[in-house]
Amino acid sequence: MRVRHDPRVGRLGGAVALRRVLVATGLLVGMLLAGAAPAGAAAGGPGPTVTGANVLMGNSHGTSNSLDWAGYAVTGTSLTSASGSWTQPSATCSAKKPTQSAFWVGIDGYAATDPTVQQIGTDADCTKGTKKVPSAPSYYAWYELYPDGIVTIDTATHPVAPGDTFDASVSGSGSSYTLTLTDVGRWTYSTVQTTPMGTTGASAEWIAEAPTACKSKCKAVNLTDFGTVGFTGASVNGAAISSTTTGLQHVTMTKNKKGTIVKASTSALLGSDFIVSWVSP
Repeated sequence: MRVRHDPRVGRLGGAVALRRVLVATGLLVGMLLAGAAPAGAAAGGPGPTVTGANVLMGNSHGTSNSLDWAGYAVTGTSLTSASGSWTQPSATCSAKKPTQSAFWVGIDGYAATDPTVQQIGTDADCTKGTKKVPSAPSYYAWYELYPDGIVTIDTATHPVAPGDTFDASVSGSGSSYTLTLTDVGRWTYSTVQTTPMGTTGASAEWIAEAPTACKSKCKAVNLTDFGTVGFTGASVNGAAISSTTTGLQHVTMTKNKKGTIVKASTSALLGSDFIVSWVSP
């Protein structure tokens, strides 16, 4: 649920304002549910952004296409905790345009009716290259509680490197959430935050994302070529997800609303594990 914000536009005032901007630019905001589905802490580091709204469409039979998400979600009620792990992928930087990719675990934010999202994760980004200075990768950790802005975690004390294994968890009680990220064998970061708006506990997610950029219009940024990222041990409310989990949603990231041009594909579940593969920017 991340948005790279252009300061020339002025900061967007929360979920409702952002969703109005997205609708005005012809983008479908949030999830169009078609009935029940079957089975950046000290501020620091190179993080851009404030958070934003997800763009999903075409939901049917537990599958969705998204302009900015790939992975899995579970919808339901009283979903208060989610956890999972991933291995930080490398960013392949070759284009002159900057790119971003984010990998995270979160609660809420899947449906258009969700006013918040609570999430924690890492990025693999590429700077804009020039003829003299080639594009370069950057890696960092972050958390966010939308509609508050993203908080990047200080890279001096909490560095992120390709090949690192990350364990993430988000757990809530009322409007208070504990967000924890562990770079296994290196460091653990945990913070307790209060959401600025009421939460719904209506979804949990394990996602690779192309953040959204807003200037005069809002759209997903070019997705960093991260190769593949493997998520393992995905669980919600303490129970591992599986292909028979009620409310399970398989999400594919596409360039168009029809879902015919894939940006990142999501594998079938193997137990509670899956792989997201980069296809195109």
